[in-house]
Amino acid sequence: MAILLSCALAASILLHAHQIFAQARQNARLLLDLHLVLEAANRISSERAPSNILMDSDADALADARARLQGFRADTDRALQKVSDHVVPAPLLREVGPRLTEARWLIDLTAMQATPHYGDVQRAIDAMFAAYDAFQEAVAWQASQLIQSDPSLQGPVLRALALCDLRDAAGRLGSHLVAPLASRTGIPPRNLEDRHRTDERVAMQWRLLELDDNPANGKQDMARLQADARVRFTNEGLPLINMLLAEGERATPYSLTPTAFTKRYSATLTPLETWRRIYLDQLVADYQDRKSKAFVLFVVVLASALVIVGLITGIVLLVQLRVLRPLLEASEAVIGLVDERPVTLHLRHHSAKELQVLFDTLDVLKAKLQERADLTRRLKAQAETDELTGLLNRRAFMALGKPRLTATATGKCAFLILLDLDHFKSINDRHGHPTGDRVLVAVADALRGNVRPGDLVARLGGEEFAILLQAREPTTVLSLAQRLRTALRNLELTTPDGESILVTASFGIAEGSQRTWRQLLSEADVALYAAKHTGRDCIRLSETDTPATT
Repeated sequence: MAILLSCALAASILLHAHQIFAQARQNARLLLDLHLVLEAANRISSERAPSNILMDSDADALADARARLQGFRADTDRALQKVSDHVVPAPLLREVGPRLTEARWLIDLTAMQATPHYGDVQRAIDAMFAAYDAFQEAVAWQASQLIQSDPSLQGPVLRALALCDLRDAAGRLGSHLVAPLASRTGIPPRNLEDRHRTDERVAMQWRLLELDDNPANGKQDMARLQADARVRFTNEGLPLINMLLAEGERATPYSLTPTAFTKRYSATLTPLETWRRIYLDQLVADYQDRKSKAFVLFVVVLASALVIVGLITGIVLLVQLRVLRPLLEASEAVIGLVDERPVTLHLRHHSAKELQVLFDTLDVLKAKLQERADLTRRLKAQAETDELTGLLNRRAFMALGKPRLTATATGKCAFLILLDLDHFKSINDRHGHPTGDRVLVAVADALRGNVRPGDLVARLGGEEFAILLQAREPTTVLSLAQRLRTALRNLELTTPDGESILVTASFGIAEGSQRTWRQLLSEADVALYAAKHTGRDCIRLSETDTPATT
C-alpha cells in the first residue's frame, strides 16, 4: 500500500507536469497560427499603398507600379494560402477571396483611366477595406481559440490584435485622402466623416496599447519601439494628413500627388509595422521557449518522481503522517488552485517543520491567483465598457448582439436603433469638450433610464449610440424611439455660463429578421442617414423613405 500511494503521488505530479507541457505545446501552436492569420490580414492591408500608387501612375510609371503591386498581391495570396491550409475553417474565408478579387479588378480598371474619377477611385479603396474587414472573422475566431485554450493569453492576444488593428487604421487614415487627391477635388463630407471615425479608432487602439501587457522578454525594446512608432506617426504622419485636409477644405491645389503622399505617409508607418512584426515574432518565440522549458520540466519531474518513489518505499512508515499525507494534500491543493476550486489545507499544522514553508507558499499562490482573477475581470469590464458613459462599447455590443439575431424569443424579432446627436460638433466647438462630455453622459443616463432591463445599450463612438431589443411589432420599437427622443429633448442641461443646451437626435431603425449583423447595421445606418437629411430630430425606418415619426 505504501508503494502504491507513493506511485499515486508521483503520478499526480507527473500528470500535472504533463498538463503544463501539453498546455504550453498547444499555446505555442495556436500562437503560431495566430501569427499566420495576422500576417495575412496585414498583407491585405499592405496592398492598399501600391494600389493607390497604381491608380495615380501615368503611362511611363504604370508598368513599374503594376509590377510592384503584383509582388504585393502574390505575397497576400501566399499568406492566405497558409491560413487556409488547416489553420482557419474554410467557411470563415468564404467571403475573403471574392471581395479581394473584386477590389483588385476595380483597381486595375481605374488604373486604365487617363484621369481617375473620384467615384471610381473611392469604390476601389472601399473594396479593399471590405476585403480586410471580411477577413476579421477569421482573426476573431483564431484569437478566441487561443483565449479559450488558456485565458492567461488574453492580454498578449488582445495586444497583438490591437497592434494589427492600429496598423490598419493608421493606413486607412491616408487612404481616405487618395480619391480626392487623384481626382483633384475637395474633400467630400463622406471622406471627412470616415477620417473622423478612423481617427477615433486609432486613438482607441493607442489607449489600449498603453496598458501594461508585461511581456516576458524584451520589455524595454518594446517600449522603445512603441515610442518610436508613436513619435513618427504623431510628428510626421498626422501633420501630413492635416496639411492635405486643410488644402482640400480651402479648395487650393494639393501640394502632393497621391503617389508622393502615399510614399511619404507609408514611410511614417514603418516604425509601427516594425513594432507589430517584432512583437508578434517575440511573442511566438517566447511561447516556443516555454514549450521547451515545460518539456524539460516534465522530464525532470519524471526522473525526480522515480527517485522519490524509491526513497519513499524505504521510509514510508516513518514519514506517512508528517510527510506523505501533507504532500498529497499540497499536490491536490496546487491542482485545485489551477482549476480555481476552493482549497483548504487541513494537515498544515500536523506536517513536518520543513513543509510549513510549502503551505505558506500555497497561501501566497492562492492570494496571487485570486488577485489575477480579479484583475482579469476588471480588464474584461474595461475592455467592454465605454470609459466616458459606462455603456457597452462597439466591440462588446457586437459580441453580445450577434447571438440575439438568431436566439430570439418565440414570436419576437430583434430590432436595432441607431441614434446620432444632432449638431453635437457645434456644442463642442462653442462650449468646449467638457460640456460635450457632460451632454454624452446625460444622454447615456437617459437611454439607460428608458430601455428595458434586457435591452443592449452602447456608445458606438463619438456621438453615436445604439440599442438592440426584441419586440413582436415595429410599433413597440417606434414607441420606444419616440420615448427616447422626447427624453433627450427634455434634458435640462446648461453651460457653465448658464446657457441652456437643447439636445436632439436622429434615429434610424432596422429589423433583424433574416439579416446578418452587418446587414442590420447597414440598414439602420441608412435609415439614420435618411433621418439626418430629412431635417434631423426625427425617426426613420429602414423600410420606407418617409419619417417614421417626428
